[in-house]
Amino acid sequence: MTVLQVCAFAAPSSGNFVCVLLRLEEKLRKKGIDTIYAFPLRAKDKDWCIEMQKRTKVYFLPEAHARIKIQTYSMFKKIYKENEIDVVHSHFELYDMPATITAPKNVKVFWHLHDAIGELYKKATRPHKILTRLHYNAFWKRAEMLSVSEKHADFATSLGFPKKNITYFPNGIDTSRIDISPVDNRNELRQFLMFGWEVHRKGVDLIVEAAKNIKEPLSVTLIGQEACQKYLTEVSAPESIVFSEPVKDINELYRTSYVFLHISRAEGLSYALLEAIYAGLPVVCSDIPENLVAKEFKNIFWVKTGDVTALQNILKELISNPIEIKDSDIDYNRNIIDCKYSMDTWVSKMVTCYFPDVFPKML
Repeated sequence: MTVLQVCAFAAPSSGNFVCVLLRLEEKLRKKGIDTIYAFPLRAKDKDWCIEMQKRTKVYFLPEAHARIKIQTYSMFKKIYKENEIDVVHSHFELYDMPATITAPKNVKVFWHLHDAIGELYKKATRPHKILTRLHYNAFWKRAEMLSVSEKHADFATSLGFPKKNITYFPNGIDTSRIDISPVDNRNELRQFLMFGWEVHRKGVDLIVEAAKNIKEPLSVTLIGQEACQKYLTEVSAPESIVFSEPVKDINELYRTSYVFLHISRAEGLSYALLEAIYAGLPVVCSDIPENLVAKEFKNIFWVKTGDVTALQNILKELISNPIEIKDSDIDYNRNIIDCKYSMDTWVSKMVTCYFPDVFPKML
């Protein structure tokens, strides 16, 4: 048996996403099941993809206009012709349609909804909106959907995808990559950490506006890429916002920070949110539906989405009155993540999802 993982993913770092896929590949291999991959051509020279190519088959797909490009469909036909695929699992929406339309009749098809498609739809052009409606209304008949967010699944349903074909499937994180040894001077650091991959969605504008009116000694490390850095320059962000590029070892950030800022306007189920909690960080968290999974954790400070004044107030409070995090609270949070959101839990559930008649039910 063979599983084809189709991923619209080409990030410089493998992150949690690739780590989880590799663990799944290992689990399947032990059960006598092969895994092959397809990524955008842009991923070909990434270190993680080079390593993957040494071990298994990796195909490369067009990226621009991929849903309507003939070359995309031709490549999928080639993949299916060269391999006896039992399961195709399409991540991040881009290749859902071509992977499904070209799949032989006996192939089980999964679409994995990771992104805030409702937000993407609002900003889309009219032709793109039409294509998206067709995607979820006309081409779903062979697909089962796995969604990291119930909100995003509801939007897919509003476009025509049947609710009965959707399974809520929260992300799993690689907890082994998080350094959980004690940090003695965390409160003394007073260093806030935030990821700003997408300026508007991640709320970079909100932290900039909040920082302008905070007189207390604030320091925010903002991890981002060129678009984020450009935005900070354009708006003359205060010196308390310090831009930094991504690092190879995420522990460099978590272990030198006081509080994690997760003030997004839209999310899937954020790897970073779960990682920061597992690392022992308190979190200032926006109250969007996608983040409400954090309600079960301790040391979460909620802020109304988009409310700069509320964000200012909570930052001032955290600066003026340092919080003492109990070891018991950290252990409590980690136990929840180990049970519900760990990579091993995710992998075991996925194997059962692919082959429910062969392996014990874990969903």
